[in-house]
Amino acid sequence: MMIGRQRAAAVVAALLASSAAAAQDTADSAVAVAAEDSTWRQHAQAGEAARIAGDWGNWRYHLVRMREAVGYHPSIVYSLARADARLGRTEDALAWLQTYAATGLTRDVATDSAFLELRQAPGWAAVAERIAGNARPVSGAQPAFALTDSAFLPESITYDPRTQRFFLSSIRHGGITAYTPADGTFRELVPAGRDGQWAMLALAADTASRTLWATTAAIPFYGAYTAADSGRSAVLAYDLDSGALRRRWDAPAGGRHQFGDMALASNGDVFVSDADEGAVYRIARGTGELEEFASGGFASPQGLAVSSDGARVLVADYLLGIASIERESGEVTWLPVADSMAVSGIDGLVRVGHSLIAVQNGVAPKRVMELRMDEAETRITGWRVIESGTPVLTEPTHVVLVGGEVFFIADSGWDRLNPDGTIKPGMVLEPAHVLRTRVGP
Repeated sequence: MMIGRQRAAAVVAALLASSAAAAQDTADSAVAVAAEDSTWRQHAQAGEAARIAGDWGNWRYHLVRMREAVGYHPSIVYSLARADARLGRTEDALAWLQTYAATGLTRDVATDSAFLELRQAPGWAAVAERIAGNARPVSGAQPAFALTDSAFLPESITYDPRTQRFFLSSIRHGGITAYTPADGTFRELVPAGRDGQWAMLALAADTASRTLWATTAAIPFYGAYTAADSGRSAVLAYDLDSGALRRRWDAPAGGRHQFGDMALASNGDVFVSDADEGAVYRIARGTGELEEFASGGFASPQGLAVSSDGARVLVADYLLGIASIERESGEVTWLPVADSMAVSGIDGLVRVGHSLIAVQNGVAPKRVMELRMDEAETRITGWRVIESGTPVLTEPTHVVLVGGEVFFIADSGWDRLNPDGTIKPGMVLEPAHVLRTRVGP
């Protein structure tokens, strides 16, 4: 499963267990590699080898080093609790679990063998109950509309205020459909395969230039996928009214690319994240050329939003949190967060005032969050849950701001497919739902 749109499995596996082959290396050789290079990936490999060997002290050491390199990640915190429990560090293990509980995330701690001895400690029952309680559903959104095609598998949603239409991209078909709330009708805007596109991913509507921006990538979830196209991706510009293709920008040759998310600046610049390459691209309105805007330091960049002052682009990295990129210099910094905030696993992202509405499909429970920032939008200061763990929120993806409301795809259908694009045994594809909720003051 690729890093990027194919979700948390690959990213968390890379974080905590480099690869199946690497995990079979001896602990000694893995530790030697990590000693020469302190990247988080090498510490992940060494730590996993130590865990398999039952070397809890070395496992903990590499988890600490990973935390220093990566910053806060809930899986690291949880693993530190497990390592400390194995080492008999009762107070430390409980403290890590309390930190994990404060994020609002959940795990099945009751059956985790690492905590067998810890279950006898004072304080265990309370923290275990709190982590289990985080799985309780939170419902803060209302139904907006449902698609009629069960095999559409929507990834992204955008809105044109002039015509009052929503646009949705299809992973499975590779087309774009328009939805008109006034009469509840769907109309195909971009037919599947007409422009040599693959799975359609991100969408963004520029109402001023009447342009519908889209990204496309050759991934196995696309119904007409061929392995020969694997790793190819492109940005497409369509006429917002007719659906006619205006221009296409293919990803640079060589390597693997997956243009998955995008954001528009007020001056018409387009910013696109490349989840596979770990970079952000830009199409500047003045030049009209696709150029690399920022790279290095990203693991899997996803949703993007432009800051209130227009000077920075905020990027949700599926593993590392939220980055801030200066538009003038391309300098990358990371928004600091407290340990009690989980900002990994974010896919869709949109800014509302000094807050970010984030769709987290790489955590448990899956949820839609409001992340409050300071006035300068350089720090995350708080959070609240909008929707979490509800029956319809099975695989949320992207979100769009419409007036004082946000609309988000709740059950895209990604979770019903195997990595090769086939439907999982016992699963059927069902029409996706879009939910809505009011945000802001």
